Amino acid sequence: MGKEKKSIEDEIKEAKKRKKEKAKETSIVKEEKEVDLSFLDIEKEKPVKEKKKKETKKKEEIKNKIEKKDDLDNIKIRGEDFDIEKYDYSKEKKDNNQKSKLSIFFLIISLLAIIGYSYHVYKSLDFKALEIIDIIKSFSFSLISLIVILILFKINNKKATLYIIFLSLLLIGYSVFSYSYAKEDDLYVLDFINKDYSEVLAWTEKNNIALNTLHEFSDTVEYNHVIMQNYGIDKLVSEIKTFTITISDGPNENKEIVVPNFTGFKFDDVMKYIEENHLSNVEIEFIISDKERDTVIEQVGSGTMRRNDLIKFVFSYGEEIETTEVKDLKGLSLFEATTYLKRYGIKYNLEYEFNDKVKRGYVISQDKVGEVVENITLKISKGKEIIVPNFSKMSTTEIAKWATSNNIKIKYESVYNKDYENGKFIKASANENDKIEEGLEIVITLSKGSIIMPEITNISEFKLWATSNNIHYEENLEFSTTIKSGELINVTPKAGEKITENDTIILTISKGKSVTTPNLIGLTKNEISNKCKSIGLTCTFKYGGLTEGTKKDVSTSQSKKSGLTVAEGTNITVTLSSGIVEKVNVPSFNGKSKSEIQSSCNSLGIKCNFNYNNSFSSTPKDTAISQDKSGNMNKGSTINITLSKGSAQTYTVVIDGSLLSLGNPEQTKNTLKNKLQSSCPGVTFNFSFKPANSGIGYLSQDSQVKVGSNTFTEGKSYNVIINSSN
Repeated sequence: MGKEKKSIEDEIKEAKKRKKEKAKETSIVKEEKEVDLSFLDIEKEKPVKEKKKKETKKKEEIKNKIEKKDDLDNIKIRGEDFDIEKYDYSKEKKDNNQKSKLSIFFLIISLLAIIGYSYHVYKSLDFKALEIIDIIKSFSFSLISLIVILILFKINNKKATLYIIFLSLLLIGYSVFSYSYAKEDDLYVLDFINKDYSEVLAWTEKNNIALNTLHEFSDTVEYNHVIMQNYGIDKLVSEIKTFTITISDGPNENKEIVVPNFTGFKFDDVMKYIEENHLSNVEIEFIISDKERDTVIEQVGSGTMRRNDLIKFVFSYGEEIETTEVKDLKGLSLFEATTYLKRYGIKYNLEYEFNDKVKRGYVISQDKVGEVVENITLKISKGKEIIVPNFSKMSTTEIAKWATSNNIKIKYESVYNKDYENGKFIKASANENDKIEEGLEIVITLSKGSIIMPEITNISEFKLWATSNNIHYEENLEFSTTIKSGELINVTPKAGEKITENDTIILTISKGKSVTTPNLIGLTKNEISNKCKSIGLTCTFKYGGLTEGTKKDVSTSQSKKSGLTVAEGTNITVTLSSGIVEKVNVPSFNGKSKSEIQSSCNSLGIKCNFNYNNSFSSTPKDTAISQDKSGNMNKGSTINITLSKGSAQTYTVVIDGSLLSLGNPEQTKNTLKNKLQSSCPGVTFNFSFKPANSGIGYLSQDSQVKVGSNTFTEGKSYNVIINSSN
């Protein structure tokens, strides 16, 4: 056994004992060496005494600490003699100062960590969805940690300092983790309103969120920009799986609006209306006239119209064309630029080219600026030159991004194809490396894989499936004594087998039991009903009118001949006699009026059909000219009677200048057509246009219809010829 290790208490006792013994020896030595120092100056001893007094006081303090066991961890006394006289108390002071500074440093770090952690907790919490208790729980860690650090800070020893360091590092690590967690998982949904569609695509792909895209026309939101989204900015990304947005397709060109008549309006007012109402098919012209410059003198198209319907405005140059130095038209739309040039009588040529910086349909440049010119050449942008990529190597998300960034419309079609797996690219309507313009629609065909023959449990559902997938099928009907009518007997190919779009599926369907049709002619209605019922057929009846020898309710014919093999339950339509016909004597009606003839037909029990002769005659109108039957005939028969149209009527119509539209042949035609047709019933008018250098919209000299008084005869045709520019 080795020597037992002494306890701290035993060591302290021994240290005190050795101290007392040494003090006793020191006292004896002092007594032996004591001399008379009275001859020294007492004042010189004071600084020495003060110094010794301070040292003695400090030693007493250290002694008290040792006796109280407060600083035993900081003083090494094991295995050696402890001499309080030799103890370096200045070193202890220095160590205490270092411990204090270290504790303060880590206290500050801890406070910063708590503040950072608390901030990120605050930003990541959805306070709208939490109760107050949840919010308190979220900050409890920070509060408890702060209290513990403050308590440890009061304890100025080595262990307390180590605890402060450990807890500070823990708080820093936890704060960094919480920030990282919030950064990755607790981000809120962004506001994409009025943002480009491509931004939404990139965001949903980054956050692994399914994107559902709806489309809607909008007059206020730019094409391909977001109108609305289903989640707001207070929604956490981690809480959603599908993000739904509505994308603008721009203004609806088919929308109906009410276009007023702008005749007499000024140029700027009309242009403002066109822009605000998104009219997309407007033609502008200027002509010399006595009307005020820049006022509308003629308009084609007004009232309820679609935005893309043609509307034409003719403005006045005044009595002469005003010249001006042509301004810089760069950046204007084609419509704006050409309207400006027409306004000042400047002719123009258009050249189109690709341009990455100028929007499609807008002016890139012009050959003359700041000059008074008669003609000018404008270069119009076709948009950026788009090179078709290899779609077969792109995902649908990548294709959507490419199409969005290039303003290309993509339409997907899916077909079955045994050579391509489900979802694989088959072909596109544009080939790789083709150069195309913005706005083009590309059709991409994807594979639905091989067609697998389904198990048929319902024939109607199968037919719907086959039709929707463009699968051909045929039906073969067979009699069967075991399978009910309409049910499936057999199908080729069988369920589970692969088929192609060119294959034809054969369905063999039961017609039920076979029955031979009987002869029902000459039987009464009751006899027919009983016979059909006994052999499994159904019979329906209809009356065929009067007959010369067959009594009422006796069969005269049947829809299916006797001796045919038909399915059980087949329906046969049987025609019954309405009774024996009565004979009547029909006289000649020539020369009689329509009302007299109708009265006679009613009394005889026959039907009379009336029609008019093709030509006019001197015979009074509605007088019978001929008939197709007369004499002895069956009651209920029908005869056809031809009536006279009478003599032709003459109409007088006055054509004045208010019915003619200068510069607008089409408007003149419509106005005259309405006037002549309403005034001259029975008269035919043939309208045509003839090129002319002047008087556009007026009647040609070759026209049979003239300005002034015209006489037209019923039944005749007249040519109406209008001057036109081409």
